[in-house]
Amino acid sequence: MTDWTAFDRPEVRAGFAATAGESCQVLIALDGIHCSACAARAERLLAGQAESVSVNLAARTLSFRFKPQQKPLSVLLRALDEAGLQPRVLAREDAGAREVRERRRAFARIGVATICAMQVMMLAWPSYFGVQPEPAIAQLLRWAQLVVAAPGVLWAGWPFFEGAWRAARGRALDMNGPVALALAIAFGASAWRTVAGSGDLYFDSATMFVWFLAVGRYLESRTRARAGEHLRLLAGRRALTAQRRVATGLETVAIGQLRPGDVAVVAPGDAVPADGVLLEQPLELDESLLTGESQAVLRHPGEPVLAGAINVGAAPLALQVGRCGADTVLAQITQLMNRAHICKPRLQQIADRIAGHFVAAVLLLAGLGYALALHRGASQDAALGIVLAVLVASCPCALSLAVPAALAAATSRLARSGVLVANAGALQALAAIDTVLFDKTGTLTRTEMKLQRVIPLAGLDEQSCTAIAAALEHGSRHPIATAFAGIAAAAADELRQAAGAGVSGRVDGQHYWLGAAEHAPCPVRLPETQPGETLVVLCGAERALACFVLSANLRPEVPALVEELERRRLSLELQSGDAPATVQALAQRLGIERYAARQTPQAKLQRLQQLQAGGGRVLAIGDGVNDAPLLAAADVSAAMPHGAALAQSRADLLLLGDSLAPVTLALDVSHAVQRRIRENLLWALGYNLLVLPLAMSGHLPPWLAAAGMSLSSVVVVANALRLDAVVPRRAPTPALAVVEQR
Repeated sequence: MTDWTAFDRPEVRAGFAATAGESCQVLIALDGIHCSACAARAERLLAGQAESVSVNLAARTLSFRFKPQQKPLSVLLRALDEAGLQPRVLAREDAGAREVRERRRAFARIGVATICAMQVMMLAWPSYFGVQPEPAIAQLLRWAQLVVAAPGVLWAGWPFFEGAWRAARGRALDMNGPVALALAIAFGASAWRTVAGSGDLYFDSATMFVWFLAVGRYLESRTRARAGEHLRLLAGRRALTAQRRVATGLETVAIGQLRPGDVAVVAPGDAVPADGVLLEQPLELDESLLTGESQAVLRHPGEPVLAGAINVGAAPLALQVGRCGADTVLAQITQLMNRAHICKPRLQQIADRIAGHFVAAVLLLAGLGYALALHRGASQDAALGIVLAVLVASCPCALSLAVPAALAAATSRLARSGVLVANAGALQALAAIDTVLFDKTGTLTRTEMKLQRVIPLAGLDEQSCTAIAAALEHGSRHPIATAFAGIAAAAADELRQAAGAGVSGRVDGQHYWLGAAEHAPCPVRLPETQPGETLVVLCGAERALACFVLSANLRPEVPALVEELERRRLSLELQSGDAPATVQALAQRLGIERYAARQTPQAKLQRLQQLQAGGGRVLAIGDGVNDAPLLAAADVSAAMPHGAALAQSRADLLLLGDSLAPVTLALDVSHAVQRRIRENLLWALGYNLLVLPLAMSGHLPPWLAAAGMSLSSVVVVANALRLDAVVPRRAPTPALAVVEQR
């Protein structure tokens, strides 16, 4: 049994747990769960000891919140381990080695089961052809079958017996129960009859059971791992240790000991342990898990580097640590993605309720089938064959996995393309949308704005006005603030933000206001501007001091995206807080007929509610800075990324690559996932409704029942993985951008 006490150390726990006050949120892998009964058992084990316990069956992960002072993490992990659920902290150091060991062990069991099944069938050939050998030879063949079948059933099939025993010890039922019971009956009855010297044997059926079930579980495990791979990979990128530069050289420290300002060194091939700024030399980084960008990205000194990126350069990477632990973009993405995985749509809740009672129903049906067979005058051997067929034919796993496998495959597919699904239910709602409502600044246009010119209005020179504006916008994540980034300015205090209007505060003891002209606290004479330019006004206590003319570049993928959405017959609207001339120019350029300017967040929300009142299903796409009410109220919402604001986003979808190009892919995946869920549910229900009557009536041989049970779950998960092949029918030109720290 694993020693879990090391994970009680705060500096070790900080590498994989998010701490908030006295509580810690943990995401771990559970390699020993196979069906909804296993998941329910894990949740019951932690009930009363942890909070917000939730199992993601498709990805085989467990999320929970606990208080280390009240219940050490090692106690919780040990309870899961003793129950046979095989907990594993998702850390990159041992994941690969563990998977290799498990794969080799699975192959070994399959190999032993294969050899034993083949040899047992060769020894049982007289019974297949009705041949009656001499009694001494017949008994020798029976004992030989027992000897050969023993390792095939007892060693290769041991995981099923072990799982059933641990479930029974925990007073629970899972799919291992019927399987282990069927194997015990087939092998035990055959062994007894071998000793007695008479009666039919089931060694061939027992070894075939193990072979089919072992192969099926291996294939299911491999395909299911692909469905939830992105979540595991994200969590696994959070290494437990880091190399920190000190006066005497490098020291290895737990990730929780890193502090802002430290200099961390990352060897080639290793993951970046924290968000920070690159030092010393340009290097290539693999940011595919974070942004969906498949190509390595070249970063230069002074540029942001994100935790979880892989150093694919030839030299060590040095970065100045900015954000650590739960504050990194990687941790926030992992948290949101896990929230999406544990969100259970209504169809999944119904399927889980059915599957939860499925195992008990199978045991009852097996007993009923045995009694009915005897009542009809069937022999003991025929009745026993019915019991075996019923026990191994049913497949609660297929029903449990029908919905979560499809959703896990969809979220992983989108994550690889730079779309983070924060609400799994949004995938189903997205398929029904008929209207797309766009914000402008930071959404259709680039987040970064440029200061084109400064127009002083009241005696202050351009430099002074710009310095005051930079002070007011310092630390803001609004796109307008990017126009004043990097400008030296005094510190401002008493700052107050008014969403969609402006910001006010004191600079050098004087009160100032900066924002849109129509919200200015004093009269302003506005200069003429060109289409696409944005005006921002700076006011003092009594008069306007300056006008700033800003501009933002249209994202290169937007024209093709708008054209594709119109081709899909979706209604498009542009709602912006910018000036009328600017909004009109952009709308005409893109061919969007419905648009509105000078829209406050409240006005955008009212327009959304008006559309919904008319029966519209609306996808709202905004930049997440001042569009929170709109994004929260939309049927489906998508937001551009904004660094530390990621975890507080109200959007259902986050476009991690800072590009609108994947929106069409999200639409295609939403339609595809609806089809996959329907297909999976029909298959799972249809299969069980078909095979159980056949098994109870004696028309389904036990070996064929084992084959069907093994393949049923594989079919469901493999069908879900067809989502990997979904590509947008017309992909807009992607913008090569990444999530940036602000």
